[in-house]
Amino acid sequence: MKLPFLHKSLFLIGLFLIQTAFSQDDKHYPEFSWDKVPVAFHFGKKGDLLTKKEAKFIALHSNFTVLEKAHGFPKYKYSEETIAADAKVLKALNPDMKVVFYWNAFLDYKMYKAHEDYQTKSDWWLKTKTGELDLKNERIKRYDLSNPEVRNWWSDVAKDNLNNENIDGVFFDGLVQVTNPGNKKLWGTEKFDSIQQGLKDLIKETRAKIGNDKLIVYNGIRSTPVRNSENDFPDYTDAIMIEHFGYFNSKSKESMLKDIQEMEKAGKSGKIVVFKTWPENAWLSKKFMAKSEKEKEEISKKHLTFALASFLAGAQKHSYISYNWGYRLSMGSLQWYPEFDKPLGKPLDEMQVKGWVLTRNYEHASIWVDLENKKATIDWKKES
Repeated sequence: MKLPFLHKSLFLIGLFLIQTAFSQDDKHYPEFSWDKVPVAFHFGKKGDLLTKKEAKFIALHSNFTVLEKAHGFPKYKYSEETIAADAKVLKALNPDMKVVFYWNAFLDYKMYKAHEDYQTKSDWWLKTKTGELDLKNERIKRYDLSNPEVRNWWSDVAKDNLNNENIDGVFFDGLVQVTNPGNKKLWGTEKFDSIQQGLKDLIKETRAKIGNDKLIVYNGIRSTPVRNSENDFPDYTDAIMIEHFGYFNSKSKESMLKDIQEMEKAGKSGKIVVFKTWPENAWLSKKFMAKSEKEKEEISKKHLTFALASFLAGAQKHSYISYNWGYRLSMGSLQWYPEFDKPLGKPLDEMQVKGWVLTRNYEHASIWVDLENKKATIDWKKES
C-alpha cells in the first residue's frame, strides 16, 4: 500500500537533486581563448535564412551565437523552425559553435508556433490590477509568470527546442521588464512580488527540464539609475547579457562603470558574459539609418576604440563583446574590424580604477579608458 507513495517520493527527491546539482562549471561552455578579442553574435535575419557566405563568416569569427526572434520572418512563419534550420548549418560549419535559441520569458511574440497555443489560454494572459490586459505597445501580450501552468508551458517549449542536437541553450529575454519597480503600480504589490518569485522559479524549473549540459543565457543587467539589477538571477544560469553599455539610458559615467564592474563580477563568478555595446547610434535613429552602409561603418569604426577598451577593461574568461547598431543581421552584425584580428593575449593584471579612469594590461595590448569624457586608447604592442 505504501508503494505509490514511495514512487512519488522518489520522483520528488530526483527532481530536487536535478535542481540542486547544478554547479557553475564550464564543461558545456563554448571553448574560450584570449588569442584575439572574443566576439559573440546575436541577431535575427529578416526575410530569409542565412546565405552560405553569411553562415561561413559567422562560423569563422565566433563560436557563440544567439539566433533572435523573427529569424527568417516573414518568409518563414515560425522562429522555432528557422532557428533550428540555421543552427544546423552553423554547427556543420563549426562543430564547436554554441547556438542559443531566443525565447522571451515575458512577451508573447506572434512569430512563434508556441504563440498559437498561448492564444487559446486567456487565463494565462497577464492583467493589470484593474483587470485589463497588460500589453506592450498596446498589442503584445505578456506572460503571467506567477501562474505555474504558464511556467510549465514555457519551460516545456524551451525543453522541446533544446532537444534539437544543434541547439545548445535558451536565451531568456525580457527580465528587466519583469523586474521594473514601476510595475508595482500597474499590477499591485502582491502580484508584483509573486511575479518576481515566478521568474526565479521559471529559471529553476527550466534548468530541471533541460539538464545541466545546456546553456541558460539571460538578459540581464542594465545599470541605469532605476534598473540596476546587479546580477539578480545567478542561480541555475550560465550566461548573462549586459545589453546597453554606453547608450540608451546607460550613457552616464556611473552607469558605464557599473556595467563594467558587473561584467567583472559575473565573469569572476564563472559566468559567460555578453557585453552588448553600441557605436553611439542604433536602429531607432532614423537619421542614422538613412545613411549609406559605408557611412554607418565609418561611424562605427570611429566609436569602436571606446567600446572595445571599455569591454577589455573588465573582461574575464568567457566574456564576449557584441558591437553593432541593432538586432538584425543587416544592422552591423557582419561588420568586422581590424582590432578584432590583432593578437590580444591573456590579461596581465586586473582592472585598475582611479576616479573615472580605467587601465589594464594584456600580453599584447594596454588599455586606457576615461568614462567621464568618453575617450579611450588601446596600445597594441607590436608582434615580435
